[in-house]
Amino acid sequence: MFKLLAVTDRASCREAFADRLRRLAASGIDALILRAKELPPQDYLTLASQAQLICQANRLPLILHTCFDACQAAGSFSLHVSYPQLVQQPQLRTQVQRLGVSVHTLTEAQQAAALGADYLIAGHIFATACKQGLPGRGIDFLREVCDATPLPVYAIGGITPANISRIKKAGAAGACLMSSLMTCPEPALLVRELRRELGEERQDFF
Repeated sequence: MFKLLAVTDRASCREAFADRLRRLAASGIDALILRAKELPPQDYLTLASQAQLICQANRLPLILHTCFDACQAAGSFSLHVSYPQLVQQPQLRTQVQRLGVSVHTLTEAQQAAALGADYLIAGHIFATACKQGLPGRGIDFLREVCDATPLPVYAIGGITPANISRIKKAGAAGACLMSSLMTCPEPALLVRELRRELGEERQDFF
């Protein structure tokens, strides 16, 4: 079943970040990726511990981002990294239970799969405010990545209720949403609208 993942962005959050985390965790998403690359490691660990409690209360899978030390300290088994980080630290594959990798080319997708990634996030697919001035890589790119690897591929970048069905038809296992879920007045309403367009209900991510 098609999954909806939230990716955090503290810079675009218009309320207390902890409050937005609670609303995201209760919105009906399938997993939360805690992205906060601007934070130093100790501050990220503090945030990860807070997010972990919120996600556990909502039985929501939490995926930490970039910082393996925080992943280890928090006792979390899921980590998401960039493709360059995986190339530089291939040992991460043996240090976490579930490893996700962001890719931006077909070659990166194939190499990430060869290095042991469990899932991929491919983007950005459509134009998005997060990548101002850069055109999206498009549905054909997403389809190529999905066809080139047996791994679950999650699309990211400019995804809305108006285009999410195109993401699903391209073969993606799901979609990641960042700025829209961080800035919308009510995350649960946006998630409900997305699922209505998909004609699917929430399923367990892990």
